[in-house]
Amino acid sequence: MLCAEKINVLFKQNNKIIQGLKSVSVTFFPGRITLLLGKSGAGKTTLLRCLAGLEKNFDGQITLDNQDTKQLTPKQRATKIGLVFQQLNLFPHMTVLANCALPLQKVLLLSREQAEQKACAVLAELGMETLAQCYPAQLSGGQQQRVALARALGLGPKILLLDEPTSALDPENSLILAQILKQLCTQGIAVVISCQDMTFAKMVLDRAYLLDGGQMIERTENVADVGENAALMRFLGT
Repeated sequence: MLCAEKINVLFKQNNKIIQGLKSVSVTFFPGRITLLLGKSGAGKTTLLRCLAGLEKNFDGQITLDNQDTKQLTPKQRATKIGLVFQQLNLFPHMTVLANCALPLQKVLLLSREQAEQKACAVLAELGMETLAQCYPAQLSGGQQQRVALARALGLGPKILLLDEPTSALDPENSLILAQILKQLCTQGIAVVISCQDMTFAKMVLDRAYLLDGGQMIERTENVADVGENAALMRFLGT
């Protein structure tokens, strides 16, 4: 279980201090999909960066299974918390297989053969094994998204963070992604999604938190309760 308690983040912008997050508290549970909803600039990506350990200058505490994430080693963090960036950040000069095998070699210190074998297995789970020798530029947006997902899953994380995962996807690939994420939940992974795509949000809706101006303004712990939350209903366009 990943818990964030009273997270505050300050930024300096144009010689002004901007508060990116204001006393945000949220818990993410195994086997559940949690949506972080809100308009651009609401603080969703900032919260993801704090959870992933990319943003270290915050007040408050983030714990994973009761351990402060600031005390995790880089290897522990990489193998416990996976992050799929909005821009995906695939290496263009490397094949799909090499992109997925590299973290296994660098983090888990597997041999190239062992890393490629494990990477192939993860790619197969996502239906991408036939494209292992392709380069990112040869793939569609949906295929690139699944490669980035495979790269993150290869390290066996307990938590999977996705930042605006459907921003470059068509409806068909958004549906495929939704099905994959639901399947991951059956394996006990906690999935956290920063999202502005309301069509996609409705596909995976389970737990939802609405941010505005860096503050958590609405929340629901169960999809069955969404209908009773007027603010979330308006945001979802329901």
